[in-house]
Amino acid sequence: MLSINTIARVAVNTVRASESPAAFDTGLLLVQDPAFTDSRRLQSYGSAAEAAAGVTALGFGTDSEPYKEAIKYFAASPAPGRLLVSCCPEGDDWRTALDAVLDRTAAFYGVMICGTLTPDQWLALAQHVEAQPRPLTLFVPVTGTVASAIADGGILDKLHGAQIKRAVPFYCAAVMGTAMGLELSHKGSAFALCYRTINGIVPSELTQTKVDSLKALNCNVYVARGFTHFLLENGTTANGQRYDEVLYVDKIAEDLQNAAVTMLAENPDKLPQTDDSTAQFINRFSSILMGYTDRGILASSVWRGADLGPVRNGEIVENGFMLWADSYDDQSDADRAAHKAMPVQVALTPAGSIESIVITVNVMT
Repeated sequence: MLSINTIARVAVNTVRASESPAAFDTGLLLVQDPAFTDSRRLQSYGSAAEAAAGVTALGFGTDSEPYKEAIKYFAASPAPGRLLVSCCPEGDDWRTALDAVLDRTAAFYGVMICGTLTPDQWLALAQHVEAQPRPLTLFVPVTGTVASAIADGGILDKLHGAQIKRAVPFYCAAVMGTAMGLELSHKGSAFALCYRTINGIVPSELTQTKVDSLKALNCNVYVARGFTHFLLENGTTANGQRYDEVLYVDKIAEDLQNAAVTMLAENPDKLPQTDDSTAQFINRFSSILMGYTDRGILASSVWRGADLGPVRNGEIVENGFMLWADSYDDQSDADRAAHKAMPVQVALTPAGSIESIVITVNVMT
C-alpha cells in the first residue's frame, strides 16, 4: 500500500505557550516555624476555609499570628483568590526566607511577614524586595503609638527616608488581602487602593493631627470619616507613589516582555534586523497598551516630562502611550553582530484617579 504523504502531508507543530503572567493577585505570608521541614516551605490556599485548615494542620492554633493573618487576608472584599504560606526555620533571615520561596515560584506579588522586626530589619527587607528582578511589594504593618511610628529612626522614618517604592506601610489595618482581591476582581477595569473599606477591621481612632503626621511619612491609615465611611487613606507606597500605579506599570512591563518573547519564540520565520520587524513589535505592543487605555489605566494627556524622542513637553500623548524606535540604518556594528533588535521606547501617561473634590453651591437669594 502506497503512502498518501506524497499527495497530502500533515505537519504537526508543537507551539510553546508564552510564559504565564505573574500572579499579581496573590500574596505570600512568610512564617518562622519551630517544626520546620522542607515540605513546609510552600503551601497554597484558595479560600479562608482552606487556609484555616491548612495553617492549623501546620500546627499554628487559632490564636496564632499566622492563623489570624491568613483569615484577615481572605476576609477582604472582594476576596483574593490565593494565598501562599511559606514556613522557614526559626532564626532565618527574612531575606533568605524570601529567596527560598523565589527559588520555587514567582507566582505572587504581595509579601507579608509574621514576626516582629526592628526598623533596620524592615528597611533591609524592603531594600531586598526592591532589588528583585521580578516585581514584588512588601506590606509593612506599623504598630505601637503614633509617636513611636513617626519618630526619628522609626520604621516610617527609615522607609520614607530611603524612598522605598515597593513597600506599603499601614497603621492598624490588613491591606494585602484587599489589594490582592481588588486586582483579582478588576481584570477588565482599573482600581485605586485609596478610600477602600477593609472588611473585619475596626478603623483606628486617630485625630486629624495624628492622621496628618502618619500620612506625611506616606503611611496608610484606616479611619472613619463622618458616621458611615470607613476608608483606607491614601493607598501609597513608602516613597509616595500610589500602589495601583506601581502595580499597573509592573503589569504593563511584564505584558510587553511576554509579548516580545512570544514573538521571538513562536514566529515560524525569523525576524530580520529591519525596520519592518520593528513595526511588528510596535504593532503588538500598541495593541497591549490600548487594552490598558480601554480599562482606564492609561489616558490621553499632556506630556509634562522632558523631551523624549518624538515626544515634546506640552504635547498630547494620545490614548496614554507612544512607541518609537530608531532605524536599523543607525544600528552599531556590534549590536548587529550580536543579533539585537533596535530598542523600542515607550512613553506612558497614566489616567490617575480622583481623590478629592470641591463642590460649589450657588444659591439665588
